[in-house]
Amino acid sequence: MIGVLAADAQQGAAIAARCEEEGVPADVAVDPAPASALDRARRAAATAPLGIGVGGDADRVVVVLAAAPATAYVTCETPRAAGTAAARIAARRPL
Repeated sequence: MIGVLAADAQQGAAIAARCEEEGVPADVAVDPAPASALDRARRAAATAPLGIGVGGDADRVVVVLAAAPATAYVTCETPRAAGTAAARIAARRPL
């Protein structure tokens, strides 16, 4: 399961929808407090069973691996693109 910490419910729903379309479940939580996409993704990855976290803010959405949380593994402009990337990483399919 992929961890998602979104800035709002709409963003979280778009990420989760794309993950599920790729066949990978996502655990979505909303964090309305001011935070960067990278910070949210790090926190999501730390608690996700697969060690993959997605976090978003108003400008971007990033995917972070718990094993390498220093930088974003993938940076996306849309929540759907981030959901696709995270699910494909989890399923070991090409991006």
